[in-house]
Amino acid sequence: MSDTENKRTVPIYFYYLSISKQKSSDDQTSYDMAQIVSSFSKLLAYITKKELVARSKKFSNAEKVVWLDSYEDMKDGNYNLIFKSAKYNHVRNEIDTETMQELGTRKRQQDGEEEKTHLCIRLAKGQHRFLAVHESNHYGISIGCINQYLNAQFEAYNEDTDDKYHYSISYEIMPGDDFINTIKKARTIRSLKLVVSKTDIPNDFMDFADRNEISDEVEIVIKRPKGSKKLLENLINAYYNDMQSNNKIKRIIAVGTNKLGGPMDVDTDLIKMKHYISVNAVALTNEVESEDFFDKAQEFINETRKNR
Repeated sequence: MSDTENKRTVPIYFYYLSISKQKSSDDQTSYDMAQIVSSFSKLLAYITKKELVARSKKFSNAEKVVWLDSYEDMKDGNYNLIFKSAKYNHVRNEIDTETMQELGTRKRQQDGEEEKTHLCIRLAKGQHRFLAVHESNHYGISIGCINQYLNAQFEAYNEDTDDKYHYSISYEIMPGDDFINTIKKARTIRSLKLVVSKTDIPNDFMDFADRNEISDEVEIVIKRPKGSKKLLENLINAYYNDMQSNNKIKRIIAVGTNKLGGPMDVDTDLIKMKHYISVNAVALTNEVESEDFFDKAQEFINETRKNR
């Protein structure tokens, strides 16, 4: 019998990953996604060349140790990453649940059980940010933890290599279609708030203030026309679709009333795109079988892109 005949239903969430680079004021080079991809590939190789002790990062608040276990670089900004983590300071009496025989405490405080977390990263042609499919594993690590880990490794990479740029990674929630469905059920929509990067605001507007006085993100408010109950649905759809396919809109908040007349704020940051996939699982540990996870995640990405 194969050790991967078991099946598991796994929740996956979708995010956008962006990599920024710091450069000197006299550097006039434009943001080149090919160069960003090259540096990220070098980062992953840099991490996995380290010994495990140097590669790992301790998250004291969660009492977990995290490390990048392996990765596959499929070129052109497409990667399969496998992270591992182990929770420490979790010592308990153990018992055989079939015989009810007590086994005592067999772990030390520094001992932890390895858990895998899978991250599928893809880059569509012409895009300046990555799509990331994250395996939601209660015993694994969150996308925020992965983001912190990679940024810590980027800091070390920046110090240890001759790359003249410093890089940092950020992530944004990819909203689910429940955002649009909730908008459709609203009684009124009186305004939309669009959160965009200040670098996407025309220079004429930015010249009114010192740029250092302005937050990196700017909120634009679009109000409904007088006499209308709602902003036009096709306008909202256009902004939402632009957010899905472009880098300019980071977040959308619709303000209005629900069908009962109560106040309503619908926020793309609070409505994640979530899906479930059925994957093979290893018989003994019931862990997700990595190759099958990445295959199923790719199938869902292909289907999602086809339907947009």
